[in-house]
Amino acid sequence: MSPSVVRAPLAMMLASALVAGCSSSEDAAREAPQKSPTPAPSAPNIAANPLPTKLANDPGIRDNIVQTKCDAVPGGWGAKGTAKNPGTKTVTYKIVVYFTTTKATTLDFAQTLVKVPPGKTVPWSATKHFEAKQQMLCPMPGISVET
Repeated sequence: MSPSVVRAPLAMMLASALVAGCSSSEDAAREAPQKSPTPAPSAPNIAANPLPTKLANDPGIRDNIVQTKCDAVPGGWGAKGTAKNPGTKTVTYKIVVYFTTTKATTLDFAQTLVKVPPGKTVPWSATKHFEAKQQMLCPMPGISVET
């Protein structure tokens, strides 16, 4: 037998073995036992608190409102500060504080009205009871004068 005659059947057997060893992913899926997918762990069901949709904000009076504290309170979170009135008439400030995670997700909010006599500075606070994180931020997106 010539060497080329021996090589041809050998090449065909090798090719057949390679083809038999390969299968498509569809074939493997049909042959593999079907497993039910494992459900992903669910996040705790936290109801979103609706935030105010319209916030009055007067940038011209922001210097009159100072936040001195943003801290945990029993059962929630709170912010404190001072409000001053450099004018000649009593003013009432409306201060809206958002309570956000350190990644800026707002979990809740509080608002307060603080009445300030002319030429005076008075303390203010805004607190809310909710499931707060260990660290929170207290941005004030809305500061305005109530009329």
